[in-house]
Formats: sequence, structure tokens, C-alpha cells
Amino acid sequence: MVYGSLILILLMAWLGSLLLMQRRMRDLRQRLVSSEREAQPRNDTGLARVDALMEALDEPVFRLDRQGRVLSANRRAKEVFHLSRAGTLGQSLLFYYRDPDWHEQFSRHMVALDTAVALPAMEIYGRVLAPRLVPLGRDQVLLFCMDITDLHRLERQRRTFLANLMHDLKTPLTSLLGYARSLERFGEDEAFRQEASRVIADEAMHVNRLLEAMLTLDQIEFAERDRDARCDAQEVVRKLLEALAPRAEERSIRFVLEDAHEYTMLALPVEDLERMLSNVLENAIRYSPAGGCIRVQITELDEGFLRLRIEDEGPGVPENDLPRLTERFYRVDKVRSRREGGHGLGLAIVKELVDLHQGRLTICNRDPHGLRVDIALPKAGMHRSSDDERANPSPT
Repeated sequence: MVYGSLILILLMAWLGSLLLMQRRMRDLRQRLVSSEREAQPRNDTGLARVDALMEALDEPVFRLDRQGRVLSANRRAKEVFHLSRAGTLGQSLLFYYRDPDWHEQFSRHMVALDTAVALPAMEIYGRVLAPRLVPLGRDQVLLFCMDITDLHRLERQRRTFLANLMHDLKTPLTSLLGYARSLERFGEDEAFRQEASRVIADEAMHVNRLLEAMLTLDQIEFAERDRDARCDAQEVVRKLLEALAPRAEERSIRFVLEDAHEYTMLALPVEDLERMLSNVLENAIRYSPAGGCIRVQITELDEGFLRLRIEDEGPGVPENDLPRLTERFYRVDKVRSRREGGHGLGLAIVKELVDLHQGRLTICNRDPHGLRVDIALPKAGMHRSSDDERANPSPT
């Protein structure tokens, strides 16, 4: 009886301890769940702040997990990578940028990423990006992509420019050196001396023209627009046609200046307009057939511009070459251009001057043949300048 009562008491005590333990475990579980719920909003808030910061950046930025899946992307990233076309977020980055060599290096750095690391350049949809991986905690990373498209283009242009410059200088310098050395051996030959003198003079003039053109481009690049400058387009055209008339008459080429609008004042310096038109007119003379005609027209446009149109009757330019005519050192017929003293910088100078003065340059072929060059430039204000007013005061 005593033993039975003791066993009952022990059993009740054990059950009470079991219930107490269950209650404590339930409380602990509830406490853990509550702490997780409290921690989760803080984590979500932090990620939301990261995403908001990403959205404020003008460069493409991704937030990825350690498996390379895209968790979020800012507006610029969606535009550059065309995410709306590829599908929803959550896909692997490989789904949006499919370059096996690039992804091999990307995966290798993702395995043990503890500090920021630069990745090879990415080329996608005509853009060039310089990506950089940045760890974001233990489970995520940021992929920051700096857009270096313009820098990449300028570097490519710089290399092309230097290569073309070296080529254009090497040819005349080689001729100068060769004839100079030959004069030492054959200087007593009168005919050879005359030929050598002519070639040396021609090549020296070519180098001089090339250097002058390069100096002009350099001056344009660092020039500031003079907003008070004015010139009369019709007067400048007439003076240029008179200056170029002897060269045109050698090939029986006629200039025709059509009647211009009564107001032909432009908001730019005289020398800048002369540089533009002289380059275009010299090209027109160079490629016009003997006995041909070059027409010049000045027209007032509605949007506050004057258009200077120059048309020749030459062979024109292949359509594939038209977009590249204003590139530095670009020549359609390299042999003929070199023979006639061209250096491939004339239309580049025109384009940069037109851009400097916020104008528009259009080059197209004429039907049935010939080239048309349109230069639209802003008109000067209708009011008279202070110098004009002092020279011709209004009657009182």
C-alpha cells in the first residue's frame, strides 16, 4: 500500500515535470518564431534600402545570390540587358548574358568572394560594360557594371587615328628621304634634280597641309563658341568662289550662286564659315568632271537656320561610304585622294565646326549623279550690333 502510494506520487511528479518541460519548450519555440519574425523585417528593410540605392544609380546594378541568380536589378540594368524581353527575375545571370568565357571567370570568383573584384568587360546590345563584384553579406553579391561604351569608342578612334596618321606621314617622309639621298649620288643630272625638287616640294606641301588640318581639328576641339560673332553667308560665299575660280577654270568648271534670301547673317565667325565652305568646295572641284558645274544655294529655313547647299556633278559616293565620310582620315578612293593632295580630314573639320556651332550637316548623292552637301547653321539675331549702331545711328 505504501509502495503503491509512493509510485503514484512519483508518477504524478514525473507527469508534472513532463508537462512543465513541454510548456517551456513551447514557450521557447514561440520565442524563437517571434525573434525570427522580428529579424526578417529588419533584413527585408535592409535589402529594400539596397534596392532603393541601386535604383538611384545611373549604371546597371544587379543583386545576386551565391548561385548567380538575379534577385533584383535596377532600371538601367533592365534597359541594357533587356530583362523585360528575357523573362522575370530569379533566373541565372547566364540567362541574360550568354558568354561562356566570361561566366567561367564569374563562377570562379563567386566561390570564395570576400572582397570586391573586377571582372572582364561585357559587350551586350552594342554597349561595353566594366563589371565589378562586391560581396553583400554571406549569401548575396552586387554586380556593378560601369558603362564604358564611349570610352571604348574613343580609345578605338584614338588607335585608328594614330595608325592613319603614321601611315599618312610615313609615305611622304619616305619619298623625301629617298630623293634626298638620291640627290647625293645623282645630283649632277639636271633632269633628276628637277624631278627630285618637284617631288620634295609636293611631299613637303602634303605634310604641311596634313599638319595644318590636324592643328585646325585641335583648335576646334578646345574652342569656345563666340555667341556675339556674326558673318554674312552670301558675302563669304562670293569671296570664296572668287578665290577658287582660277583652280576651277583650269578644268573648265563653272560656279553658279543662286539668288539668296535677303537676310543671310549667321551667328558664327567668318573664319569658321570659310573653313567649312572651302573644304566642301575644294572637294567638289577635285571630283567634278571637266566642264562640270558646281551650284551653291543659300536658303532660309523656318526653324531659325540658314541652309548652305553645295552640289557637284561628280560620280558621287557609294552608299556604304556615306556615313563614314566625316570620319578622320577616311577616304573613299585612297589612291586618287593621295595623288591629288587629299588627307581625309576635310569633311571631319566641317563636321566638327558644324557641331561646335550647333548646326546640322547632311551629305547625300544626287540623282542621276553627283554629291549634295547641306550645312544648316543658326541665323544671327535680326537686331543690329552695337558697332553697326555706332557707325549708322538711327535718326532722331
